[in-house]
Amino acid sequence: MTTATKSRIWQDNALVIDPKHLGISASGRDLEKLFVDFCNRNAQNTWQFELSPDGEIIAMPPVHHPSDDHENQTATRLTLYTDDYGGQARNSNAAFLMPSGGVLVPDASWTSQEKWDAHSHIAGDAHPLCPDFVVEIRSTSDNLAPLQAKMQLYLENGVLLGWLIDPANRRVFVYRAGREEPEQLDDPATLSGESVLPGFVFDVARWIFERN
Repeated sequence: MTTATKSRIWQDNALVIDPKHLGISASGRDLEKLFVDFCNRNAQNTWQFELSPDGEIIAMPPVHHPSDDHENQTATRLTLYTDDYGGQARNSNAAFLMPSGGVLVPDASWTSQEKWDAHSHIAGDAHPLCPDFVVEIRSTSDNLAPLQAKMQLYLENGVLLGWLIDPANRRVFVYRAGREEPEQLDDPATLSGESVLPGFVFDVARWIFERN
């Protein structure tokens, strides 16, 4: 597990818990296993949990209108894409164990079947990989900086393409592997999956910007 992140990845309305303050001395994979067990024990809770690379438990309140619809529409389009092109799409309930440490939950994600099959997926555990493609959608209560830090963390762990969608400003930041800075798109009508998701075109204006 890494010892420091460049900047925090949690929002102002998140509850952040340092396990060490609770007398928990576990770290690395042992802490990640305890975290997954904690999530399973609180599966009926409406809050969502992540584990930062530094070992903090991040508890985030549920999203509300229109953010819940934005996440649903995005995950649905990705799932429909897999019907024709394959791969594994997941919604905002899927947790992924980052290679550098921590457990993150993208709003939507896609992983190639080859990469998916190369890892063992255990019932009740986080998926032991970083997806090839992730989407984070800024809600009305979100600050942009933590989401940008989270996108950089995805790239450091192997994401090939990522979209940070800012509905209120009708803006999208496109993150690509090997690029130091994201590309900013102002009021785009559609987004392309490029070479990572060939044939995938997401009507961001229809499914996100115009659904408020």
